[in-house]
Amino acid sequence: MRTLTIDNTKEWTVDDYLLLGEIKTPCQLINGELIMSPAPHPNHQRVLRELFKVFDSVNLPGEIFFAPIDLYIDNKNVFQPDLAYVSAENKSVITNRGIEGPIEIVVEIISPSNSYTDRNQKKSSYLKFGIKEYWIVDPGNKSIEIYSPQSGGEVPIVFLSEEGLVASPLIKELKFELKDIF
Repeated sequence: MRTLTIDNTKEWTVDDYLLLGEIKTPCQLINGELIMSPAPHPNHQRVLRELFKVFDSVNLPGEIFFAPIDLYIDNKNVFQPDLAYVSAENKSVITNRGIEGPIEIVVEIISPSNSYTDRNQKKSSYLKFGIKEYWIVDPGNKSIEIYSPQSGGEVPIVFLSEEGLVASPLIKELKFELKDIF
């Protein structure tokens, strides 16, 4: 059995991250820091399953991925979004390592332990990187926020809580009732 020891005294890079190989504990590289976390709780997985079913039912041209898949932002940031949609026109960003370029939609399902990171560090990085829509899904508050680089990233272009029709501004066919995923 291999024991993993994390060196927190240094700033990590993509090259360091890749030396980890495939490990069972989910981890991400965020601003040069290796962040490891336990598996998501069951409700997180239920919401992810329902979101995947919605995305998949629309028959979007392209591919839908769910965690864990690496999305390479830069030399100090490798995120593992809960859900990622890559259009058929943009499929060249999919490599053997993961996703290596801006894509259409990234979805993060937050929990109390990762809320700050997803709402601040990752949101800012995703939008600067060129992700066209960044969705923050909050099972605790039964809400969805959708951000885009055009909105500046401070105010969501879509915000729904408890109920209402979720409609992607980017992909007109992607519509569903909020209550259907919570």
